[in-house]
Order: sequence, then structure tokens, then C-alpha cells
Amino acid sequence: MEDVMRQLSAEELGALCSNLQKACTKQLRSEEAALFGKLSAYYDKHHTTKQEQDYQSLLDAVNRDLSTGYAEASNAAEKANDRGSKRALLWGEKASKLLKALMVRYEKQGSALLENTNVWVCEICGFIYVGDTPPSLCPICKVPSFKIHPIQKEAL
Repeated sequence: MEDVMRQLSAEELGALCSNLQKACTKQLRSEEAALFGKLSAYYDKHHTTKQEQDYQSLLDAVNRDLSTGYAEASNAAEKANDRGSKRALLWGEKASKLLKALMVRYEKQGSALLENTNVWVCEICGFIYVGDTPPSLCPICKVPSFKIHPIQKEAL
């Protein structure tokens, strides 16, 4: 497989720095975490947001990731013998499969899916849960529930 380099967008760089900030925090490297936090905030201010985001384009992106993106990234991690990347990709793929299922349910049920309940997201792996209280452990990455945060209904 040919190595392809491309310039990352400000949005991608912001997400990357945010993830590195979380990794540094988890490793108790507070100085590095603070620096990655500053970089993330900088890139977040400088990215251009696409105004027209629709359900189908989001579902298409999730399907692309599931059909080819994770496989390509996993092959690269395997080639580099990078166990940490392989673990994170496994978590991401599981969370993406659950997200796709949730999106399909939302398409069928509409806002009734979210009525009288809460939406939660795991800050470590991205697992999304719809229910009154989050699970005691994330079913994907096994972190305790204090790492699973509610999403504001206004943002939905």
C-alpha cells in the first residue's frame, strides 16, 4: 500500500490535538496536556464549519469509515506494530457501528427516540448511549461512568 501524505484541515488538527490532550491527561502529563489543549483551541477557532450538514452525508461518512477507513488504518497500525493504535481503532470501530445503529433508529423514530430520556457520550472512545442513566462501565473501553457525560438536549 502506497503511503499518501496530505495536509490536515484545521478541524482535523483540532481533533487530533484534543485527542492528544486526553492521552496526556490519562498519562498524568499535565504540562503536555495543557499545551495540546491550547493547540486544540487555536485550531478550533480557525476551522471552517460546513453549514449544510445533513443526515445522509453523515451516514455516508460513517459507512465509509466502517467499509474502508478502519481497515486501512488497522492495516497501517498492524504494519507499524502499534498496539495502542490498534486498540483505539477497535474502540472507534465499535463506537461507529453503534452510532450507525443509533442513526438508523433515529431515522425511523425521529425525535420520539430522544423524548423523556438522556443522551450520554463516553469521553474516551465516543460510545453514545440513550437512556436515563449511563452504564456503570463503558461497554467499549471499560472506563467508569464518570467518564460518560450527558449531552445537552439543545445541542441535539
